[in-house]
Amino acid sequence: MDNQDQFLLGKKILIAEDDFVYQKLITHALQTTGAYFNIVSNGLEAIEAIMKEQYNLVLMDIGMPVLDGYEATKRIRANISSTLPIIAMTGWNSKEDILKFAEVGINSVLAKPFGLAVFYQILKDNIILQGSENLNADSPKALKEKVTVDLSLLNEFSQTDNAYKKTIINMFLDTMPETIQQIETAFQAQNWDEVGKLAHYAKSSLSVISVEELRTLVTAIEFNTKKLENLHQIETLIVLLKLKYQEVVAFLQEELKKY
Repeated sequence: MDNQDQFLLGKKILIAEDDFVYQKLITHALQTTGAYFNIVSNGLEAIEAIMKEQYNLVLMDIGMPVLDGYEATKRIRANISSTLPIIAMTGWNSKEDILKFAEVGINSVLAKPFGLAVFYQILKDNIILQGSENLNADSPKALKEKVTVDLSLLNEFSQTDNAYKKTIINMFLDTMPETIQQIETAFQAQNWDEVGKLAHYAKSSLSVISVEELRTLVTAIEFNTKKLENLHQIETLIVLLKLKYQEVVAFLQEELKKY
């Protein structure tokens, strides 16, 4: 087994793919990695498999019979797990497609046809980034609250000064959208140094108002741009960052009503 495959050792992967050729390609790629894997042929079978067993990652073909990968992912996110990494396998990989996939909770897109290097890298990105040791451990509360906003440090600093709390929260709500937009603009210009700096700044902004999901995303953006690695993943990370931030906005707007 090659060193690059070691991250898959002992991991359990569900392959949802109806194409016999791709089933063979993927299983061949995984056979020497030490990963365990099961194969299903449609989205309904994928849902049933996830309800029965815990998986570290799902490879989800989009164009399957009975229930396609897009609809299957929507049901998984609504009823089973909000954190299980799901990688879409599809020939549809435009910016509009990626946004559509991100909206239903797909973590990454593996564009067909794909090579082994890209295949292994996307699996590695998701297993490491998503924290596979905690998958399928969602409580009912966690399923409803996709992001966790931790205000304990803000409360410690402000104590009973509600005006101070409001000021800090409003500053966060005012500055974070601008920072995210600047990250996206720098990404479009392929100014990787600027993207990394802005991601680092966003990470610092998340110190008092702590949102682990946002911190994970900006940390991944910063790391990838500094190393000039996995740059193909940054667009998806930015889309997810924007979506997750909107959930934070809804939470903080409710929080402001208390003061």
